[in-house]
Amino acid sequence: MILKEWGLISILIIGLAILTMIIDFNKRTPSSKEIALIVVLSAMTAALRLPFAFIPNVQPCTFLIICTGVVFGSGAGFIIGIMTPLISNLFLGHGPWTPLQMYSWGIIGGIAGLFKFNPEINRWKLGALGIFSGYFFGLIMNIWFWYTFLYPQNLTTFVVAEVQGLYFDTLHAIGNFAFLTILGNRTLKILYDLKEKFSYRFV
Repeated sequence: MILKEWGLISILIIGLAILTMIIDFNKRTPSSKEIALIVVLSAMTAALRLPFAFIPNVQPCTFLIICTGVVFGSGAGFIIGIMTPLISNLFLGHGPWTPLQMYSWGIIGGIAGLFKFNPEINRWKLGALGIFSGYFFGLIMNIWFWYTFLYPQNLTTFVVAEVQGLYFDTLHAIGNFAFLTILGNRTLKILYDLKEKFSYRFV
């Protein structure tokens, strides 16, 4: 019975975690400039996802979430990560997968914030982060597919879920690697100039 209800339970837990982070962000009393910048960046990442929706799992929005996390920090990276599917799925379709996408991209943005920006940041490190992010995102979504659609929930069906998602996860990882190694440093510098212009200081 617990396994059958796990889908609902997990979505509620993830929703609560996201809500907690948003409340914590609001307690920091960000300035109107900071809020406006986060809204604009969230809209940009969401818009970047739409033109590539027809290509299986090539997600340039992941690349931009990582870049914003590196420049603006983990808090902003998490918020922008969770806002990306919330906005883009208004056009692509919301469903029980949306909270999982919000959580996954939020965590990716938060992890990216652990990388301190500098003008000479190694693009291969960015590429490695992109590969990790592609497979991490895929792991979360494969777990959702496993406990939602496969029965019984055991190691065998979990492996089946992982194997069926491997092709799409690999496309995501390769896309991230390509975007970050080719455009990553240039994008980071543009975002850093934007950060300085807005005097952005998210603690």
